[in-house]
Amino acid sequence: MKSEIIQPNVNLLESMRSVGYSLEAAVADLIDNSITATARNIVIDADVVEGKYVAVLDDGCGMSSEIAREALRLAGATGDRDASDLGRFGLGLKTASLSQARCLTVATKRHEVVTALRWDIDFVRDSGEWLLNVLDKTDTCTLPLWAELNAQPSGTLVVWNDLDLLLGDTTTPGVFLAERLGDVRSSLALVFHRFLADQRGRLNITVNGITLHPIDPFLSGNPKTQRTALETLRIGGADVKVEGFTLPHASALTPEERRRPDLGDGMRDAQGFYIYRNRRLISHGHWYGLAGMNELSKQTRVKVDVPTSLDALWQLDIKKSRTEPPPSFKSRLRQLIDPILDRGHRVHTFRGRTVRTDVAHVWTKLKTREGFLYEVNLDSPLVGSVLSHLDPEDAERIVGLLQTIATTFPVMDAYLEAASNVPVVATRPEREMIIARLRDMHQSGLFDEAPDVALTQLAGVEPFNTIDDLQSLVDFVWKDNHVTE
Repeated sequence: MKSEIIQPNVNLLESMRSVGYSLEAAVADLIDNSITATARNIVIDADVVEGKYVAVLDDGCGMSSEIAREALRLAGATGDRDASDLGRFGLGLKTASLSQARCLTVATKRHEVVTALRWDIDFVRDSGEWLLNVLDKTDTCTLPLWAELNAQPSGTLVVWNDLDLLLGDTTTPGVFLAERLGDVRSSLALVFHRFLADQRGRLNITVNGITLHPIDPFLSGNPKTQRTALETLRIGGADVKVEGFTLPHASALTPEERRRPDLGDGMRDAQGFYIYRNRRLISHGHWYGLAGMNELSKQTRVKVDVPTSLDALWQLDIKKSRTEPPPSFKSRLRQLIDPILDRGHRVHTFRGRTVRTDVAHVWTKLKTREGFLYEVNLDSPLVGSVLSHLDPEDAERIVGLLQTIATTFPVMDAYLEAASNVPVVATRPEREMIIARLRDMHQSGLFDEAPDVALTQLAGVEPFNTIDDLQSLVDFVWKDNHVTE
């Protein structure tokens, strides 16, 4: 049997562009390289006037000329990967960049030596050969952020030009790019939140002059966040660490926290597993078939730390934006997930009205074969005290009105507001209204003439059971009514 070499066609560069990167994932892939190069400061600059470029500059260790060329080789290798390396296939720099632009330039500085190389899809296609452009000093001086790189002892600058797939057919490229940067900031602040929050070796990222602050999906700093004990699962010969978090109810969130999409309208879609690889968020918002995406579990998030040695087992893709847990992990996690979910359920069920048999509620919940409904409790002493003052015909009209109010109660609207984590505004009855209702109660003859006894009876009637100074109000009304009589 003979072997022969078949060189790939230059059209491979065009084909590589269809991997499916989003702008956010593509920029994140560049930042992975910067972090691997021990960068502490990363600057992202995009042309929001004409939409001509996106540039990413770091202050990492840079690359030698040989390593830079290898980094631009398709599936090139830059040496043995360290366990902390955020890279995966050796394709990220090229596929991420070319998924957004037709021209990729890399200028890197190490030991005061600058190397600048460029993949230009049009140049390669026209030449019909895999030709990499080598830039000279005249070329590099025109690159965005070049002056900043030149002033650093080391670092790497990546520039995208001819942003055809990124911009599409927009007629206002600068405005379009400016709008997309908002999504980039939010995504990077979440994906790299553990690096941005690390006090020992904090990473600083700026996007068009705006410094990113970490978006902690677990609200670790909120005292009302509940967390489970850290569990270590042995999967594929390596340790996978699992920790469950139950976020506070919306009423316990700060106004700033409630403005976050994942804590407001989007909280339901943000529940589930948060998979990390070397502290970098890979995937989130899935239960992988172990639980359902529902309202009662929307406060539940589970952090999973996976080592790079399990990349193949977890089916990590090129974009490092999707992963699928192995069956062995799912099997082990089934033993842990129920208690974690129960915590999230209790955030909601504990906030519901406690069903007490010794309290006469104004509303009654009825369960039927078709579901449930709410009715005004006509047996409530509060309702009865009002009806007792009316003649039968008027009382019948009021009962009909109350029944109409019950049947038109906007249950779905209340559900949607609660699902969006909109805080409930708890309005307390005004003092004058409470006194008026207490007078009705006293005059109805349903309660004892002695204030102390009446106080005990009223403690089991909604809404009087929630009034702090009920005793003083009862003393006032009962005494006042006796004087009047």
